[in-house]
Amino acid sequence: MGIAQAGRPAGAAPVAGVAFLHGPGWMTAPVEAVLASVVLPWERIPEVQVMIGTDGRHAVGQANGNELWSISIPRQRWLETLTGQIVATITTLLRRLVFVHAGAVEIDGRACVLIGDSGAGKTSTVAALLACGGAYLSDEVALLDPETGNLVPFHLPMAIKPWTARASGPLPPGTDVARQGAVVFRRPIRLGRVCPLGTVVLLEREGRPAVTEVSRAKALLRLARQPSSFQYAGRTGEAFRAWARALRNAQCLQLAAHRPAALARVVMEMSRRSEGQPPPCSLRAPDLP
Repeated sequence: MGIAQAGRPAGAAPVAGVAFLHGPGWMTAPVEAVLASVVLPWERIPEVQVMIGTDGRHAVGQANGNELWSISIPRQRWLETLTGQIVATITTLLRRLVFVHAGAVEIDGRACVLIGDSGAGKTSTVAALLACGGAYLSDEVALLDPETGNLVPFHLPMAIKPWTARASGPLPPGTDVARQGAVVFRRPIRLGRVCPLGTVVLLEREGRPAVTEVSRAKALLRLARQPSSFQYAGRTGEAFRAWARALRNAQCLQLAAHRPAALARVVMEMSRRSEGQPPPCSLRAPDLP
């Protein structure tokens, strides 16, 4: 197996503003399509060189001449694996913005951030909120600017799996930029902008279906438990201060349900009500099991 040599190709444009891909076109083209919507004008990040083996089974990531990671690429879901690794690399290199693994939707000019462990229903709930009138900020990474307290968009296309589509109900209009097997990578049409934090929702797949208010302290602890800037040496204190400040003016909710997307309308209404606005919504939530 060979690894493509590092070095910027003549005339090549980086994906996500920073990552140069080297390898077989049948792999680099869909990765570039998925990452093309990610733009970070708020940060200056070192260029990342991603070298993919000629057989597509191995990849290496480098920055500033140093190897950052080396991974084996599975035959199944390789596109998710590779794009996920590159996204993780970008978030690791952030120096100004702080991040947390989360979904995020803009609701009437304020950000609603969805926190949950893997399989908690973030993607389906994001999709349901978009169908309810929200604007897409991210399905993977919530970026916070510590200087302004605003959420910054990270428009990575949603990775929609068959069970995600079933749980969310009607999918938001968008462009399908890539596909691997049954997984579709969709870029929603309605994209959110930089906006202040309005609501944090903690997703719990247990208990009776309900949306209840929780303390800001509980929300902050849950944020810190997720893959995030909290977990990187030298950034823990900064991340804690940034999210603590942002939470001062935010409401914190816990959504408990086996199908959290079914309660998206409730989240939307509570988010709008907290701003003193009426809660119009056309989404008919699926019946709960």
